Amino acid sequence: MSSVLRLLLMSVIAWIILFPMARARSTTAAQDCVRVDIVLWGDGRHDDTAALGAWLRGADAIWAKSGEPVGASIAGHSFRLSDAVYVPGGTGRRLEQFRMLWPERGETVSGGLIVSGSDPDQAPIMSGVSIVGGDPGEGVPFEMPDADSHHHADRASCATS
Repeated sequence: MSSVLRLLLMSVIAWIILFPMARARSTTAAQDCVRVDIVLWGDGRHDDTAALGAWLRGADAIWAKSGEPVGASIAGHSFRLSDAVYVPGGTGRRLEQFRMLWPERGETVSGGLIVSGSDPDQAPIMSGVSIVGGDPGEGVPFEMPDADSHHHADRASCATS
């Protein structure tokens, strides 16, 4: 085989091997993906306490079934919970036509609408929310110290159930 043909053949082989690697590397570098550890089920069967609480505080989440981002608004889902969830003001979250179930406590909160708004100094707005089996004072805004005070000066109100 002539040296020119051999050089051409080696060049083609190198191109076949290296081009896909370079293309994959450039595609990967162009993506700006962030792994999301917060997964919501919203099916009333799986415990969503930690994920729903994080989402209500403004963290990004994905739906367990589809892998799609949850976004800033949830409608028409049921959440099984094992502990209290707090809705701080100012996170821009909206929860409507929902059910929150605490089977161990025999409590169900359903509604209506909860909107956290954009002002961290304002209590969330609740409308048409029904609480069955809860303790007195459930769902009433109260003053709460800011767990992350370097981001918000004296964050005021949270609704809880």
